[in-house]
Amino acid sequence: MQEINKLLTEIEKTKGIKILFAIEAGSRVWRMASKDSDYDVRFVYVRPKKDYLRINKQADVIDTTTDNIDIVGFDIYKFTKLLLSSNPSMIEWLKSDIIYIDDGKTKELLKKFIEEKFNPIALYHHYRSMCKQNYLKYLKSGEMMTHKKYLYAMRGLVNAKYVMVDNKIGVYRIPPIDFNKTIKKIFEIEKEFKYKAPEIISIEVLNKLLEIIELKKTGFEKIKVSKIHLFETYIETFLKTEAKPESRRIIDYQEVQEHIFDMLGVKE
Repeated sequence: MQEINKLLTEIEKTKGIKILFAIEAGSRVWRMASKDSDYDVRFVYVRPKKDYLRINKQADVIDTTTDNIDIVGFDIYKFTKLLLSSNPSMIEWLKSDIIYIDDGKTKELLKKFIEEKFNPIALYHHYRSMCKQNYLKYLKSGEMMTHKKYLYAMRGLVNAKYVMVDNKIGVYRIPPIDFNKTIKKIFEIEKEFKYKAPEIISIEVLNKLLEIIELKKTGFEKIKVSKIHLFETYIETFLKTEAKPESRRIIDYQEVQEHIFDMLGVKE
């Protein structure tokens, strides 16, 4: 963490920006990291007010890679525009609980905002696509049959189903960032509604997922494994079905806009 904070401080100085929050993304925050997993650091930044008024548009993405640390930062306007479309990756940045830098307000304000207003269909299709791409490209093709790819495909499947857990009563949920917690919450939901709702995900599949997560943690990212037929059958069935979650646009974002104006010192 000390090395990461040092790199972030250097980026602030050389790029002339202020980092509002910086977090860990990917397998480490999902609690699925292996011994050789990279660090995926993501941050959101703001520029001095004059930079937003320049004739030449300033870069809205900053990225750098050093050893096993991958760092990517988005300008606050790029980040919020993606967030307003309920981009799941941006939502996961906000829900990350591995935090390197935090201004004490921006991350929590945006997280509260999106939890209340997110578009369920955007999350559902993102996670379904994650499942499909990892399955067809790497697993079914036999190109990269690793625990990592199986878990990425199954995380997409489980999270897509999690979004839809309460859809019959018009309630949708954002999956926890920790994949283990998502699995355990589904166990709890199935126990609570044992005689009231159909099975969300096979208990056998959930138990196998927990087993594979532990195997991945003690192994290495790129070691090939044998086919996991239980997962492949379940994925094939899932991809043949198509849920229809609610679609809703975010039209009220004045609070977010006012926060950005305040950071930039813009007054009426």
